Formats: sequence, structure tokens, C-alpha cells
Amino acid sequence: MNDDLKKLTIAGASVLVGYSLKQFARKKWMNVYNEEPPTTHPSEEINWKKVIIWSVITGTAISSAQLATKRYLTLKLDS
Repeated sequence: MNDDLKKLTIAGASVLVGYSLKQFARKKWMNVYNEEPPTTHPSEEINWKKVIIWSVITGTAISSAQLATKRYLTLKLDS
């Protein structure tokens, strides 16, 4: 497999994992709080506690999963 195809495959898988986890986190948030996750819409009152919780959970989980996906596929596709 050439390098460009490897990079494209890894990037595509990483985006897919990130999107899937974000949707999963959104559904779980709705189960817990019975409302949509916080957004940065300027006209709404901001609940900073929920914004920080959402940011930490999604940022950590999605970034970690994307990194793991990239590392795993890089090792698998190079062998």
C-alpha cells in the first residue's frame, strides 16, 4: 500500500472514530441531563459547569481514541 493511501485510510478512520464517539457522548449526555449538550450559542445563558464537563469528557475521549486509532493503523499498515 502506498504512503498516500495509508495516510488517507488513517485520517478517514480517525475522523470516523471521532464522529462516532461524539455521537455516543451526545446520546449519553441526553440520557443523563435530558437536554442537548452545551453549545457556544451567544444568546443562551451558559452553565459553565456543564460546559467544562462536556469539554473534558469529549475532548479527552475523542482525542485519545483518535490517537489510538492512528497509532494502531500506522503499526498495522506498516507491517
